Amino acid sequence: MRAAAYYYMPLFSPGASVMLAGRHETVSHVVVRRCALMVYLQGHEHPVHPESLKLEPTAFHLTRRPDKY
Repeated sequence: MRAAAYYYMPLFSPGASVMLAGRHETVSHVVVRRCALMVYLQGHEHPVHPESLKLEPTAFHLTRRPDKY
């Protein structure tokens, strides 16, 4: 069996802690509108482009793995 492949990318999910201009913020919700990802932060009225946020990437496993019981 060959080694599993991983991809690393930021996962903007509700409740995730992100950095915006040196301040810690919390993700409220995420919207995909007209092929653009927009991230809404708690306490902010307007959405933020994900490129302006700093978030540690999450590793995604790209092969099926059986559940371990």
